[in-house]
Amino acid sequence: MKNIISNGVKKEDWMPCPKDEVNYPGLAYLCPLGELIVAEEPDTLHSLIGLKDISYTIYNNEGQKVFLAVKKGQYKFVIKIYNYYGNEIIEVQKPSECVNKALIWAPPGNFVGSVEKTKSCPKTYLVKNHLGEKVLKIKARQYLNNSGFNIFSNGDLIGLISARWRYAVSFPIEMDFAIKSILLGACFLISWKKPLLGS
Repeated sequence: MKNIISNGVKKEDWMPCPKDEVNYPGLAYLCPLGELIVAEEPDTLHSLIGLKDISYTIYNNEGQKVFLAVKKGQYKFVIKIYNYYGNEIIEVQKPSECVNKALIWAPPGNFVGSVEKTKSCPKTYLVKNHLGEKVLKIKARQYLNNSGFNIFSNGDLIGLISARWRYAVSFPIEMDFAIKSILLGACFLISWKKPLLGS
């Protein structure tokens, strides 16, 4: 097998497709992962498959590329996330400039849930499944010089969203791929300012 697929795209730079059986094969990549890292940087493959606008490359914790993403809009946006073959597998929409809420489909056409900032508790977000049931809470950490957001399930700390020069989200490996998709969407919804504070 050739290592160079085309125009300098190296297949070994990409995470191999897992053999996990899921209803949507493109999302099998999420099954063995406990962390995703989102970098606002273009990849050669963005231009090869015609993806423009704001470009992101999403990695696993071993530095292998997992997905590509493009974002259209700012305060009201749509993010489309693609696999190595250029197939769209996740869509994140923030449909309103006034409401800090994102809706997530994985794959497109299959609504998996939402993440929304609470009005009563600052710097806190609720993750809901496709039925509108609250499944997780994302809350800003209170430590000085250690900005980030803890992820809680029934009061238990299970993961973290953090940002330095990249976003990173961690979660239990056994978590359902649909909820992992929502947490990936949360990385794009949470606004970061310098010093790193969630909006």
